[in-house]
Amino acid sequence: MKLSFGVKIRFLLFVLGCCLIATSISLNRFTDKEELLERDAKEVQENLLSKEKIVDDFLSNKKEIAAAKRYHIDAQPALDFLIKYRPIGINLQTFQNNKLKYWSTIKVSDINPASIKEGKSVIYLSNGDYEVIKKTDKDFTLLFLISIQSRYAVPENKYFKNDMDGLLSDSKIITVSSYYDKDIYSIKSRENIFLFGLKVKPGYADDYYSDTQVWLFVAGILCICMFFNSLCSYIARRGYLVWASLLFFAFFLIGRLTDISFGWFNHHFPLELFDPKIYANSDLIPSLGDFLMNVFAGTWWLLFVYNHKDQYKFPDWIKQSKPIGLFIHVLLLIHISAVAFFVDDLFFGLINNSKINFDIINILKLSGNSWVSIVILCLVWFQIYLTTVVSIEISKQLNVTNKERVILFLTGFAGVFIYKVFTDFTAFFIVYALVLFIIGRISYIKNKHFSVGLLAILFFCLAFNTSIKYIKYKDIKERSERELLARKVQSTEDPNAIIALSKLERQLLEDEFLVKYFTNADKANFAVLKNHLKDYLDGYLNRYDYNIYDYNKFETAISNLEAQPIEKYKRLVESGSIKIEASNFFYQVNNTFGYQDYFGIVPVIKDNILLGTLIIELRSKPYNYNNRLPDLLAEQKYGKDEEFKGYSIALYNDEKLLNQSGAYTYPLNGSGFKGKVNDFVTTNEVSQSYNHLIFKPSERKMVIISKEKVGYVERLAALSFFFLVFILFSIILYGLVWLVKNLDDDRVGWFSINRSLMINANKILYKTRIQVSIILTVVATLLVVGWTTYWYMNNEYRGQQDVLIKDNIRKVQQNFEKQVFNEGKISTDENAVADFNNFADINNADLTLYDTNGDVIMTTYPKLYNFKIIGRKMGPMAYLNLNGLQRSEFINQDEKIGNLTYAAAYAPIRNAQNKTIAYIGLPNYSNEDEYKDKIALFVSNLINIYALVFVAIGVLAVFLANQITSPLTFIQESISKTKIGQRNEPIVWRRHDEIGSLIKEYNSMIAALEDSATKLARSERESAWREMAKQVAHEIKNPLTPLKLGVQLLEKSWKEQDPNFELKFNKFSKSFIEQIDSLSKIASEFSNFAKMPDTKLEQTAILPVIEQAREVFKSIEQVEINIMNRSEINVYIQADKDQLLRTFNNLFKNAIEANDEDRKCLISVLVYHDNKNAYIEIKDNGKGIPAILHDKIFVPNFTTKTSGTGLGLAFVKQAVENAGGSVSFTSIIGNGTTFYLNFPLV
Repeated sequence: MKLSFGVKIRFLLFVLGCCLIATSISLNRFTDKEELLERDAKEVQENLLSKEKIVDDFLSNKKEIAAAKRYHIDAQPALDFLIKYRPIGINLQTFQNNKLKYWSTIKVSDINPASIKEGKSVIYLSNGDYEVIKKTDKDFTLLFLISIQSRYAVPENKYFKNDMDGLLSDSKIITVSSYYDKDIYSIKSRENIFLFGLKVKPGYADDYYSDTQVWLFVAGILCICMFFNSLCSYIARRGYLVWASLLFFAFFLIGRLTDISFGWFNHHFPLELFDPKIYANSDLIPSLGDFLMNVFAGTWWLLFVYNHKDQYKFPDWIKQSKPIGLFIHVLLLIHISAVAFFVDDLFFGLINNSKINFDIINILKLSGNSWVSIVILCLVWFQIYLTTVVSIEISKQLNVTNKERVILFLTGFAGVFIYKVFTDFTAFFIVYALVLFIIGRISYIKNKHFSVGLLAILFFCLAFNTSIKYIKYKDIKERSERELLARKVQSTEDPNAIIALSKLERQLLEDEFLVKYFTNADKANFAVLKNHLKDYLDGYLNRYDYNIYDYNKFETAISNLEAQPIEKYKRLVESGSIKIEASNFFYQVNNTFGYQDYFGIVPVIKDNILLGTLIIELRSKPYNYNNRLPDLLAEQKYGKDEEFKGYSIALYNDEKLLNQSGAYTYPLNGSGFKGKVNDFVTTNEVSQSYNHLIFKPSERKMVIISKEKVGYVERLAALSFFFLVFILFSIILYGLVWLVKNLDDDRVGWFSINRSLMINANKILYKTRIQVSIILTVVATLLVVGWTTYWYMNNEYRGQQDVLIKDNIRKVQQNFEKQVFNEGKISTDENAVADFNNFADINNADLTLYDTNGDVIMTTYPKLYNFKIIGRKMGPMAYLNLNGLQRSEFINQDEKIGNLTYAAAYAPIRNAQNKTIAYIGLPNYSNEDEYKDKIALFVSNLINIYALVFVAIGVLAVFLANQITSPLTFIQESISKTKIGQRNEPIVWRRHDEIGSLIKEYNSMIAALEDSATKLARSERESAWREMAKQVAHEIKNPLTPLKLGVQLLEKSWKEQDPNFELKFNKFSKSFIEQIDSLSKIASEFSNFAKMPDTKLEQTAILPVIEQAREVFKSIEQVEINIMNRSEINVYIQADKDQLLRTFNNLFKNAIEANDEDRKCLISVLVYHDNKNAYIEIKDNGKGIPAILHDKIFVPNFTTKTSGTGLGLAFVKQAVENAGGSVSFTSIIGNGTTFYLNFPLV
């Protein structure tokens, strides 16, 4: 059997889908490790060779070499080198007699040039691998450094990644090989000398093709879905629509259940979208990705149903039964209402059961998962729209009037309203009912013109509903999170601190410094000890305040004579302090409130002999999200306390304030806060717009967590955000539908699309053009103003940061110079280091002190140098500006450590003789994050404000366009009412503007038109009467001829005494009477037609007139006239009642006369209406009218009958037009004729 082209295409889609899925699943198995390595390694090789060429060109230029020898003397050429070469990954160090003179990076230092061979080689340092190009000229050495790969001695975090240098390759699957690796790719220099090898990281194939696999899998699924869609559409066209719908539903249902059960995406693709940690609601919605696919499948199936909505038919017994119709309507209303509850529950779960960021006020911080959730929300609302429209269209078949539908809808709404009043009343269901009403309104309008206003109201209702639910559910989730925070705040345990203390104990027990310190206790320097232990108490323990006490072997305090006796801590142990897990010497204090309290009794032992005891007390600091700097070396899991962001916290004991943190200022006495023991109480403070959560773990203790309430601006921003999102979603959806409709077989191609766009553009109304012009003008203005504002605020924020850091560096400089003046010099001993740390703490800053050669003397962040993340040198840009250009201060906005870019300020330190003896640096590690947060918040606020402005401008554009075009609309309506032969009222316009001139011309035109119409009517009337006279003469002449002939015959018979005279007389007299009746009929017809101008328009009900006309012909045998009224109300028009009756009489009479005598004449009359017109269809089963006669059917005196005047249908046309209506007809030979009459409603 030969398959059709359509069947081949369908199976091709199915086969293609299966192949794509199979390719996606099996892609990893066919991944060639060597091929991947070769591809990425070639990229490294090419980029490295290009950098080598740049260096070789530099070294081949003697002027450049001569200039490089003077970089440490001539600052400006040195700065030029930095600006030109450092951005492309080439750095330089110059040495004279193996002593470093110039450096362009602080990432590499402490290199001995004597240990590096001449030419090109590779060195492996503690922070990465580098290609070195060495050039020696007498006692001067140039070392060019090209970074190959970072390799840090600290755990990886967002600042430090052990990856290939981004300027060589952004590949994440290759790394530098070791000596023992076999499968490597050799990287060589331009001289073909081996430099280093590259290898593929273990597990490369697990995620290398993950993105490609996902898209192949998705494409395969879409192809299979399209195959089943096409198959089910084919089945539907064959007449099995219900089975096709069920089959399509079963396909999606089985597919989704199978995916959820076997986890195709979860097992094959490591996507965050399918991570239940991000979102999980139930077994059917185990992840956000599954939620998206469920909604997508449901939307596709509903679209299938929607496209075939007109083909779903109820059996006749259901259509005709009113009780069943009412019952089905109730079921549909219950279904649509249940959808609202279901959507409400899903929306709540999407917010409450997820870790997705829904802070739409800060739009730029929204993640990919956030936008996926918003797409899901749009699709769900679209599903509601499809469900409602399908339900309405199906219900139209039922024997239920619109009035009954409205009563059912209002009754259901009243029931839900009463139920929600006594449960949890919100405006959601009121607005939801309004949404359903608007959708129903759109569906019931037969003449479906595009209504911007109706669509805008629909989008506004959807946005309003979404925003109120969004705010409500965010509040519910925020309260639950605040309750957890309240329990966490009053908790005495900190699991992360316990892990950190266990690590601290191990470090202390292995520390040789402590042994030396306690061995020489009589010479001990406590400041040195404290500074030494500071490194141990960094990281996560930086969140704790600590005290350190040292005791000798006799348990007597060594340094701090005011220290607590060691017996105090032993008593704490005896009184119930808990030894922390995995530790022998650290304990947790019980019965603390609002803070965590730990202490350690650490013995210092040498050769099993107790040298002394070290006591460390740690107490948690008040919760504060905004730390002054990020912990660069902290592990990724120990980030900031994000959950405390935006909260203020207070702790009360016996109604007395213990401590507080955050923006809110709490009273010293907490009696104003009323709480319940072991329960959560929420109160609102009107004066300061704060919401307080009060938790009392006991009668005496109280925790208060406060947060600023959501203001009206935020609520309005949420409304505008969702309003714009729904508009954008609708535009995209409409565009997709338009493309699908236009890209068919006959019109495919860009030319046809452009042509269609041009045609549609020519159909745009003038009013719409004005609206679009206003909106586009304002949008363009907003974009320009927005960009200008962004540029200005960007510079302003940077300027503010510069001013702030300048103020800070000047204060630090002045204060430190005072110390130098007092001491006369800069000391570098251990006491000086401790004093420097204290100085930094007092100034609340991180500081680094450099000597005049740019070497680090002291720093408050020694880990960066101890782990050799950076070298112990001053930033080259700062050093050249301060030392070379002799600037009094310098701010570098582009300092960089790892992946962290930050601002740093530098200033010289001068002694009493005003001589520079050192340089001090003040890094601001958090400035970039602060800048990004401020800019993101500003841009988000700008977008929200512009969204509100856009909505306002849209409303204003509609108003202005209506105002501008209202005169044109008025003129259009007046012109449309202008008729020749009637009195046309002039337009009154009191303004002397362009519209006034146009109206003046119009008034002149109708005056001239009226005069011309009078003359034309007179001429037409004279011409018509001439034709009428000819016709009357012709019609009268026809019967007169036989009359004359009959009289002559009678006269001859009388003279000849014809014996049959009596018989002939009777025969001729009967003929005379018939001819006289014909003359009388002709006279009556012409008399009636002559009376047509005398029209008396009045409000007339159509149905009674039709019933009166039917009564005239009711008694005629073999004639049946049926009237079907589909109007819900009495239909009234403005017409002459007598003319209207004669119109129906003529139409019924013509239908009867056009019928064969041997069959029954059936006439059906259908009456219906819309918002503007009443429509009447009169259909018969007569012979029909030949197509050649269609154009003449309404012409006076034209008739298809052997007898008649041809004035009946001419009268009908004139009478209908007198009532402001129109008449037309269709006719099929042998099947009958249908006349269509329409009249304007009163």
